[in-house]
Amino acid sequence: MPIHFSNHAIKQLEKRGISHKLISRAVETPEEIISTYRMRKLRRIHHNGKLLEVVTKTEGPRISVVTGYYIKEKS
Repeated sequence: MPIHFSNHAIKQLEKRGISHKLISRAVETPEEIISTYRMRKLRRIHHNGKLLEVVTKTEGPRISVVTGYYIKEKS
């Protein structure tokens, strides 16, 4: 399924220093998918000891990346 990056996602990923390649990996092979509001999904992977969360929505035949960020895991 093709992956589209929203303008917001492009700006936020650049600001946070997260590569499109890493985001694509999280979208294509997530360790966990959580459904959320407005038909969005949180796709998560562990990377370099951190948890990367990518917010996506499916639009027809493509997945759109809304944003991506690292979150702190609960101890």
